[in-house]
Amino acid sequence: MDELKELKSLNMITDEEYQIFLNELEGVQERENFFNLKVNGAKVSDVYPVIVQDNKTYLPVVNLFNAIGFKDYAIQSEILKATLGTDVREIILKPSDPYVIVEQSDFFVESEKFKELLLRELYLDQENSSVSMRLSFETSAEIEAYLANVKDGLIDAENAGELMFTSERTLFDVGYMRFDFQGVLSKAGKDSEDRKMETDWTGNLEYQGPLLYGEFTAAYDVRNNELGNISLYYPDVYKNHSLKLENNGSGGAREWAASFRKERGYYIKGKNYVIQETVPIGSRVELLYLGFPIEVKDAVDGTVEFDNSEIQENRRYTLRVYQPDGRIYTIDIDTAANYFQQNRGETEYDISFREMDQYDRYSINANLYHGITQNLTLGLGYVHEPEDVGDNRIEYLEHVRGEVVYSNYIYRFPYTLVLGTERALNTSVVNDEGVSNKDRYSYDGTFQIDIKDFRFIVDRAHYGKYFDEKSDENYSITYNPTGIFQINYEWSKTKYNIDQDDDNDESVGLNISKGWKDFLLSLDYNKSLNQEDSYEVNMYYNGFKKYNVQLTNYWLEDGKDLETTLKLTNKNIFSIFDYSLEFGYSDSYKEKFTFRFTLDYDNWFRSEVNFDESGAQRYSAGINRVVDLKNIRKPLESMDSTRVKVVTFLDKNDNGVMDADEERVDYVAVKIGDQEIDTDENGEAMFFGVPNKIVYDMKPTIRKPSYTIGDTKIKILGQQVGTVTAHIPIKPMVTIVGEIQVDKSLNLKDKEKEGLFENILIKVLDEKGKLIEYLNPESDGTFEVSGLYARKYMLQVEYIGVDNKAKKIAENVVLGYYDDRENRFIIHLDRDRLTLKQIFLSEGGKYEKVISSNTSPSKL
Repeated sequence: MDELKELKSLNMITDEEYQIFLNELEGVQERENFFNLKVNGAKVSDVYPVIVQDNKTYLPVVNLFNAIGFKDYAIQSEILKATLGTDVREIILKPSDPYVIVEQSDFFVESEKFKELLLRELYLDQENSSVSMRLSFETSAEIEAYLANVKDGLIDAENAGELMFTSERTLFDVGYMRFDFQGVLSKAGKDSEDRKMETDWTGNLEYQGPLLYGEFTAAYDVRNNELGNISLYYPDVYKNHSLKLENNGSGGAREWAASFRKERGYYIKGKNYVIQETVPIGSRVELLYLGFPIEVKDAVDGTVEFDNSEIQENRRYTLRVYQPDGRIYTIDIDTAANYFQQNRGETEYDISFREMDQYDRYSINANLYHGITQNLTLGLGYVHEPEDVGDNRIEYLEHVRGEVVYSNYIYRFPYTLVLGTERALNTSVVNDEGVSNKDRYSYDGTFQIDIKDFRFIVDRAHYGKYFDEKSDENYSITYNPTGIFQINYEWSKTKYNIDQDDDNDESVGLNISKGWKDFLLSLDYNKSLNQEDSYEVNMYYNGFKKYNVQLTNYWLEDGKDLETTLKLTNKNIFSIFDYSLEFGYSDSYKEKFTFRFTLDYDNWFRSEVNFDESGAQRYSAGINRVVDLKNIRKPLESMDSTRVKVVTFLDKNDNGVMDADEERVDYVAVKIGDQEIDTDENGEAMFFGVPNKIVYDMKPTIRKPSYTIGDTKIKILGQQVGTVTAHIPIKPMVTIVGEIQVDKSLNLKDKEKEGLFENILIKVLDEKGKLIEYLNPESDGTFEVSGLYARKYMLQVEYIGVDNKAKKIAENVVLGYYDDRENRFIIHLDRDRLTLKQIFLSEGGKYEKVISSNTSPSKL
């Protein structure tokens, strides 16, 4: 303790470090800590939050579910419900539970109860800040592995008598619709001549559902009778590449576009990184950095986009998606620059097509990158786009680009070298200044190396005479010692082909991001030779129980212009009331401020109040609701769910497939999870809201005694929005009816026949040789075996008398389900043989057909 106090007095440690060491010495533990998390032996997270309170450890459930990709849970009205594993075990967590702490949009559960609910094993290592656990339910990855055996939506699991029905991409199915209708009261700003309060309304529809084997999204403005953006999305069609077809525009010209590219979750606009993701319609999305929500946005047309100054290169972000049904999932975004480096044998494609109404032309941009070795990647690009070359002439520009990317190590320091060249193909085109495309070329190179905490980047580019620029040089050094702060220095120089002085610029940037418990401070400062200084200080606080606080401050024009915004959002977005409160101030408008308040009530009601800096006012209230169009009245339990259409049919030939001539079976009770529905007179039933990514057992109950499901196990697994059709084969019960006929030439009396029948054993075996039934004939020689299916069996007849002179006979027979006849067999015994006959029908009546004969002498 004395040594610690001395270090503090000498200012060798900070106040925060002093408090941490003091707590360790006194045995006081921080309430919140981040642990490493291992699940089933695999590390899945470095920032698993753990709460220690009243000498008890609490672990977050939602964070665990997101880390392992588990989605079959929902949070509505601050109650979490989850369905676990193929045994469909349900757990429910409430804030009122004594072992639950609700914080950070999560349910922290006391460790022993956590283990009881979710785990087989739990190991907490406080000293090394690690948690290791083994789950008591199947993860989504394990279910996906199970799915690998599913083919064409129906499989026989290794002849185990199991039928699996799962989603298939469909040509068309009805999906989900968002209704957003608001009544509006508005008043113009102080600069307007007419400041009367006016009434209006807005009406918007968004639709999302299966179409043409993809995911279709469309928007429509009812108020203005305008069709919005339309897209058809095919996710992960080829090695993490997705295909998207779009038709964009509203009120005017519409443009078609198509793209095929690898999903990254962001794109680069100038020097800024913009995060963009496809999410379910009606979703609200949080952008998290270092675990802190720094921005919240509503999805528009099934897409959410964040263009935030906090989004920078070489950082990891998380999108926390809140669906209208109360389900939550996360998407991890990593903005690390990799220069399109590929592993050996891998290829990345980035191909796009777009109509350009401005020129009445279209553009094509295509790039591919292929990994030759683990270190070497080759890239090839092609551009075909319209360009105004002057004198109202529109010409197509075509040019190609070649690129080499090489990465390796120098004394354990990683480096990357990129060399590229680009040149026009149609060199005959001359612009209005008389410059030919043959001078439209460039060479460029980039070298990056990381040496401990420093990153050095050199960029050089040289251009042909077509361009104004002759060359660009850029040098940058980044120092990032702890991950808390980062210092950037950049120097650049541009030379010109035209009569213009060279441009030189230097800039220094400082970025600090530091979190203390519930508080995150982010500071950005940039000083440049050619531009005015800019400052940005943002603060995020999560310590309040009910809401988060964000304070953003921008100083522009060398600090002369301040823009500040204070925003409060409710911490638990999954609660019944979802609200945000925002105040704004700007020096440009002196003492004027902005105010915004929004409120969402349980996927039903939405209202907003907005005052801007000009004094304009806007009030709105109305319906904001997402519904399943196949059953509008039923509450939306899950957008990530499947409808299941059940058809029960009479499987006369026992092939498990519904053939054209096979009839339906009505009034069969079918149960999926906690839903149970009877099939109608057509043998059909429809289930709604069956959650995806979980295997359910389908349990039919057949009321007709002559029918059975047999030993077949039936399972259902939804994988996408749409409808799974499950044809459940109902087995008709058939009976073998037989008779033993003794040849008259044997001259046996009735008593002798009875003795003979007593020593005859009849066996029925299935195709695998398993004994189904064995019996002796009745005294009159007849026999009957019931409870069989319309399939192949082995019929075996054996004489077991003491003289043991009769030979046994065994033959495969195929039983059928017939409306007008039985499965009748005759076993004929004469002096020399046993003969098995089956009775058939023909136009002339019944006839017998010999299907087996034992020719060995029996001498009965």
